This record gives sequence, C-alpha cells and structure tokens, in this order.
Amino acid sequence: MNITVIPNTKTADGKKAFLQVQQALSAMNVTVAVPHDEAFPPQDMAELIKTCDIVIAIGGDGTIIHTAKSAAAFGKPVLGINSGRLGFTAGLELSELSELNRLISGDYDIEERMLLDILVDGENGTEQYSALNEAVISRGALSRMIEVSVKNGQKPVSTYQADGVIVATPTGSTAYSLSAGGPIVDTALRCLLLTPVCPHSLHSRPYIFDQNAVLTLTPERSESSVFVTVDGEAAIRIAEGGEVRVRRSDTCAKLIKLKQKSFYQVLDDKLTNRKG
Repeated sequence: MNITVIPNTKTADGKKAFLQVQQALSAMNVTVAVPHDEAFPPQDMAELIKTCDIVIAIGGDGTIIHTAKSAAAFGKPVLGINSGRLGFTAGLELSELSELNRLISGDYDIEERMLLDILVDGENGTEQYSALNEAVISRGALSRMIEVSVKNGQKPVSTYQADGVIVATPTGSTAYSLSAGGPIVDTALRCLLLTPVCPHSLHSRPYIFDQNAVLTLTPERSESSVFVTVDGEAAIRIAEGGEVRVRRSDTCAKLIKLKQKSFYQVLDDKLTNRKG
C-alpha cells in the first residue's frame, strides 16, 4: 500500500500533528510519500496523489476539502485527520491515531460525497471550478446588498435581495449555509441547497433541489463588485452581465470512514465540542 500524506504545516499545531502522524505510520512499518515543500497546497500535490493508493490530509476542514477535491480527479480516497477546530470532514482526531491500524488492514468504509461544477463568467472569460462545500455569491468591500435572480434550468425560482446567496452540497450544509439559517442535510443524499444570506425579505427562504438541478444565478443590480467564492478558496469577480451556473459534478470526493459513528452522532459531537 502506498500512502501519500498532505499536511498543512503553516501553524505550529499543523507541524506537530504532521510529526505525530509520521511517527504513528512509521511504527506500523508503512512507507509514505510527503511533499517536497512546506507550502499548502504543495507544488507536487497532483503527482503525489496520482501515484498512491490512499491520501491522508492533515489539517482543518479547508485542508481536507482542498485535498479531497484534488484526489477526486484521480479517484483516490482521502482520510482527513483533524488538527484544526471543528473538522466536520475529518475521519480521525489526533487522539485517535491508533485507529490507523484499520487503515492499513483495509478495515474501513468509503463515503462518496457530492461535488459541484461551477461555471463563472469572469472578467477573463468563463472559468470552471469544483466545490465540495459551496459556492457563495456576495458583494465586494462596500457594505451594500446585492440582487440575484435564480433559475433552475429555464424556470425562474426567485430573485433575492440579500448580502449574498449560497449554493451548497449536503457536505456544505454544515458550513456557511448552516450559519445563514440553512437546513442540515444528511451527506448520503444528493441535492443542491440554495440559502440566502441575510435576505431583505421575510419571504426569502432556503430551497432544496434534486441532484439534476442546474442553477443559474445572475447578479442584477449592484453598486459594488460582485464575487463568487468557492469553498472559501478562490474569489472570482463576476463580469458585468455575467452569470454563475452550478450543477452536480459527474465525479465525487471519497472520504475514508474508520469509525462506526453515524452522520448525526458526528454532527452532535462537533457542534457540542466533543472530541472522538
């Protein structure tokens, strides 16, 4: 078995966690491949993932999500080890490294998580991005609301006057969408969530669409720049008159599950700050 370890060592906690995982794997006589540089994402990330059987990502949700999306392109499963705060997408905490024995013996499950394909009409043409959590359309630096019309296929859904609009996956339902008042959705489902951020109408409510929905979001009137942010990483300015189109991706992220806890048990542990 070939294992690639992708750590986020930008913090002291991240470096400490990386050493702990390396020591645990070494004690199991497992050979691992690690990046040649300490940047995240590392320059040789794609090559490391391509040539391994399993990827271990060490960090918070941002690190695990970025790694899982990269691994999805090669169909490789990812075990997330949490060295951040909540770690909703993590399969292990640092206090549970003894469970890595199950990874080596093949005693684990793989959860397939839905991804989103996002097409953005940006200032340099149409660009495509991938999201495991969400895409967020929001205003620029000026503190003004935006107006966004939404269609599903050719059918109008609603026009939101709000601080922003979120399109999320079930995985992303426990991220920004949850903070904005969206529902918690079991990650085993396949659907798209549409959640307005601080809407200026009591009638504006979240929607849940089936997995075949193709959502088109069009900023209508705004006195400031409008951006789309993908998984908290890339912020792309939407061209004047441009659109954002979101659909379920044909590929999925594969997250390794070592513990026999249900989605609801994990959620309760994370939201009540219980570890394990």
